[in-house]
Amino acid sequence: MTIHTKELITSKAKTLFALHGYEGFTMRVLAKESGVGLSSIYHFFEDKDVLLTYIFDEAGKELGVARASLVKRRTANQMLLDRILFQFQHIEEVVYILKYYLHFRKDFLKLDGGYIPTRAYLHIDEVIRLGVETGEFTCAEKDIDQEAKVVTHAINGFLLEYYPDIPTKSELHKVALTIHRFLMRSLTNREVAMK
Repeated sequence: MTIHTKELITSKAKTLFALHGYEGFTMRVLAKESGVGLSSIYHFFEDKDVLLTYIFDEAGKELGVARASLVKRRTANQMLLDRILFQFQHIEEVVYILKYYLHFRKDFLKLDGGYIPTRAYLHIDEVIRLGVETGEFTCAEKDIDQEAKVVTHAINGFLLEYYPDIPTKSELHKVALTIHRFLMRSLTNREVAMK
């Protein structure tokens, strides 16, 4: 058994879980779909929850590294569009994380607004902070955290709606622009024209 086998297991498990959620995901189905024997899967992961948590942690790290490499923007307007496109370009990982969270949310930190993965909205928090700093957004400093969560949930709702039928490249740009315009109207209280 090799690292390649482990990667095959986690890759197929990520897809199956993103498609079917916790109740629809079994180790037996994973073995069948991946072509890896059940005993080999258990060699790497003692049970379903250990496997799913491993993938959740790895997907979070990978998304963080990928987000860190995004082009730095001077406007929140453009940064928001970049973040929407990024979420769609990583739709399977994001949907996996969302479905993991929905099943295991009791294991996350309880905040005033409910349970939430602590880093799940920080990429949008950064956008809103830039928008407030540049005067693009009219959000009060004390409301930034809540606004970031709401915007993140709105974007993620679209991801859940589209997955697994991911828009083609030309469709994706239209979808992203539509979501972007909607969110910008909300954050600025005015219509925003984008090319």
